[in-house]
Order: sequence, then structure tokens, then C-alpha cells
Amino acid sequence: MTGEAERGRLLAAYLCGDRVPMPLASIGVRRLPDLTGRDPWDLTHEISLQAGRPIWRAPIAIQALHNRTGAAGREGSRPPAQRRTTCG
Repeated sequence: MTGEAERGRLLAAYLCGDRVPMPLASIGVRRLPDLTGRDPWDLTHEISLQAGRPIWRAPIAIQALHNRTGAAGREGSRPPAQRRTTCG
């Protein structure tokens, strides 16, 4: 299982719940950088194979994994600029 600091980093991405780190650990993902460059569809397939059944389904699981892989790709870089909205 991941350390508490790494677990917190994995959970910080949008749509990431408490039960996510364990299936990721089952396919060798223990740190956020382990997700860099990984395809969310491939990750979902690997996790399902490891579990012996589909445990995550599209579209929410894919979006959550996309958010994590994106967070892994941004790690160490500047945070994205905030988008300003205007009314009127």
C-alpha cells in the first residue's frame, strides 16, 4: 500500500475516492508519478484483469483516471492558470 503522503496526492485529483489506491497498487501504481503517460482505458483494463472482473466502469472511472494521469504529468510543473469568467 502507498504511504500516507502518496495516498493523499493520489486522492487530491478530482473524482478520486478513498478506495482508489488499492486497485492501483494491485497493478504496481504506488506513487502519483507511476501514472505519468499511462492511458486511463488501459489502466481500467489492467485493474479489471487483476481483480478478475470489471470493478471500474466508464465514464466516471475513465474520467477519474484521466484526472490522475493529468495530475501526474503536471507534477513538478507550475499549476495551471486559473480561468477567469465574466458575467454580462
